[in-house]
Amino acid sequence: MTPFSAAAFVLLGLVAGTYGTIVGVGGGIFIVPVLLMLHVPPKEAAGTSMAVVCANALSGSVAFLRQRRIDLRSTAIFAVAGIPGAVAGGFADQIVPPKLFSMLFAALLTIAGVRFLLRPGHGGDGTPAIADRAVTAGFRPGWAIAIGLVAGFFASVLGVGGGIIYVPTMSYLFAFPAHVATATSTSIIALTALVATASHTFYHDVRWLAAVLLAIGAVAGAQLGARIAPRIRAPGLLRLFALAMLLTAAWLFYRALAPPGAAGA
Repeated sequence: MTPFSAAAFVLLGLVAGTYGTIVGVGGGIFIVPVLLMLHVPPKEAAGTSMAVVCANALSGSVAFLRQRRIDLRSTAIFAVAGIPGAVAGGFADQIVPPKLFSMLFAALLTIAGVRFLLRPGHGGDGTPAIADRAVTAGFRPGWAIAIGLVAGFFASVLGVGGGIIYVPTMSYLFAFPAHVATATSTSIIALTALVATASHTFYHDVRWLAAVLLAIGAVAGAQLGARIAPRIRAPGLLRLFALAMLLTAAWLFYRALAPPGAAGA
């Protein structure tokens, strides 16, 4: 790897880590498409991305814990439910065909992108830190267990953090304030991504040089994103983020449906 390429990976990690932490989705939605464009096999793209997402989310969680924006009860329930799903996802990556991988990831990005574009959520202009249980009174453990299992599976299969499932769930189903939802999502991702990374490592799906370089940027980006998040209004940011997700989804659909040899397939 050339010095220029190494610097580019660090920069990608910084951008992915910053935005991923701000909106609580990790950074895999940026990292996986780039790795696919570089002709990294899908399961290795997912495994490498998951290792970076783990580092990013751990860093962001430390910052959000200091801000007291993480609901620890929902973190524990979502994470414990997501761990079996994450392990199953690492196994599923060994048998999922590459084109199906691209289609699944594109469909997931499209759903999340349309959701954020049309309903970006309430103003995220500095939700107060959690001071009492009233902030998260709408939490439903039974639903959280079921959703956590599904989110852990797809997050591991696709190499993303699962926040594109956790954040809408907490914001719309459980009525969490936007900034509490994104911070709590980051902490859930940190725990489930740790298990998913171990699973992908077992199957030799992690390209460690790329992962380390990306993680250097992602760890710094998480700290930056955690500082920016309380000061930014969510709707406009999520709409811009949705456009990036939809463009990525369009490219992945093309990659999956293009004739052999096209789109770097």
